[in-house]
Amino acid sequence: MDGLQNIVFGGGLPGFPGGIRTWEDWQAFAKAVQTAGDPHALDFKAGLTGVPAIRLESIEATLRSVVEREESFRLFRRLQPVPAYSSVAEWATQVGIGGDLADAFHSETADIRGDAGQYKRNVLRVKYLMTRAEITIAALQQRTILGGGDDLKARENVNATLRILRALEWALFQGDEEVVPTQFNGIRAWLAREFPDHIFDLRGSSDTEALYSAIYEAFGRTIGPDGGFGKITDVYLSPTVQNDLDLYLAPQWRVPLSENPRAIEYGAPVVGIRTSYGDVATVQDVWIEDPNAAHLTTPAEVRTRGRISPSAPGAPGLTVSPVGSDPASRFEAGHAGTYYYAVAALGEGGEGPLSSIEAVTVAGGGGAELTITPPTGYGQTGYAIYRSTRNPATAPTPADLRLVTRIPAGSDPTQPVVWRDLNHEIPGSATVYLLDLSPEAIDWTQLMPMIQYPLAPVKATVPWAVLLFGALKLGIPQRHWVVKNYLPKAARWKPF
Repeated sequence: MDGLQNIVFGGGLPGFPGGIRTWEDWQAFAKAVQTAGDPHALDFKAGLTGVPAIRLESIEATLRSVVEREESFRLFRRLQPVPAYSSVAEWATQVGIGGDLADAFHSETADIRGDAGQYKRNVLRVKYLMTRAEITIAALQQRTILGGGDDLKARENVNATLRILRALEWALFQGDEEVVPTQFNGIRAWLAREFPDHIFDLRGSSDTEALYSAIYEAFGRTIGPDGGFGKITDVYLSPTVQNDLDLYLAPQWRVPLSENPRAIEYGAPVVGIRTSYGDVATVQDVWIEDPNAAHLTTPAEVRTRGRISPSAPGAPGLTVSPVGSDPASRFEAGHAGTYYYAVAALGEGGEGPLSSIEAVTVAGGGGAELTITPPTGYGQTGYAIYRSTRNPATAPTPADLRLVTRIPAGSDPTQPVVWRDLNHEIPGSATVYLLDLSPEAIDWTQLMPMIQYPLAPVKATVPWAVLLFGALKLGIPQRHWVVKNYLPKAARWKPF
């Protein structure tokens, strides 16, 4: 091998600026371009996933990836953590001061009447957010394109933390323990059960004035006894709705960015909404479901690129039939047409694969009746309903569908579930959350702060878990409001 000492290959190669001059250089180069498990599997490198995909196996020195950033968890970062001392937290909300409006008036010698405040006892069940992470002992000893093994472990710890925060932020808005009992109730589910009149339904309107009117009415009702004498401090909305406000909200309803009179013109950023009761800040959150949020509203097999959890339930069966007429229908004449439906089962392990995609023709004033057959194994606790646009030009694929709603699977998971779509929940619509972020009105109640918990290895790996135990608490739920079924003008996917 001495003859190799004077041979130079590939001067200027990344990682080998002086070329390959020695036998050691050649061994280092071969190692850099070979798959760790199989030195002859070079053709399969593009199929690597997980930790092997980022081992130092090629001359590419830059890892290109897109991950959720901690800055995107806007609501959780605002919530004050409150300790819980049991897996069931209890508290009382005052709902009245007692008596009537003018019952303090007495005659001079009358017996003095009295009363007591009214209170409501509340119970909150702590939920358990957990995710597992691990790296192999071999990976700890190797250099990767991220750095050494310790850097890889730190990166995987960040990834695990982000998985917890992603689930948490999503559930703050959309969680529903009736659909998946291991989730905590988000704001919408909480209000739907306790204060359904705090949910405004725009019924598919794209009018920003109608959206503003709902915000204005909610604020007016919040400052009085109907809302527990509070205020609305923030409007949480999706980027698509924010875009509508920037382009179409009337200038007189905008909080100016500066003293420049042009700062409230159409097209200027809306950082706050002005009302007679006070200004309300607008906050964009990418974890609020809306028509452009395909990472939230497409079926799991689409948004996970086919990597459905093996713990998720299987695919249910589905048949769909038309409903000729129903007095509760909100399918108007202009909504009549052909729609396609599909259903996925939900459980503790996540969302499973889709059922078949079935077509039905819906008439104005009518609807569609879905009969859902449980999947094999009966691991479902709920179902996610998906629908296509009206009269699609071709039969839709799963990527063409959008979420309608999530429903419970019922008390007996072995029985079919019948559900009618009467257009009360419109796919491709956006939901807006009107919140009083005062600590007494909303907080994050936690039994345990986020920790890293080592796990016992059963193979040559270093496993650990990231844990966070807690739940959203609406301490004064009547101070919060939801506006649903707003159709943003900027939406790329249209339901009708």
